[in-house]
Amino acid sequence: MIIDDFLANGRAVLGLKDIIEQAGAELVSVGIVIEKGFQDGGQMLRDMGIDVHSLAIIESIEDGKVIFK
Repeated sequence: MIIDDFLANGRAVLGLKDIIEQAGAELVSVGIVIEKGFQDGGQMLRDMGIDVHSLAIIESIEDGKVIFK
């Protein structure tokens, strides 16, 4: 299981997934503290069949205000 602070474009998770697989292990799930839902990383990982769990998902940032999903 990968635990990460922010999820934006998903590249960090994909890099860690590659390292896990090179070690002969299997990625079971990903835990994210804050997902930037307005970027495509979370959806891309889910579309790949990766089990992603986020504590908070930011839907947008408007006029300096963070809007959560």
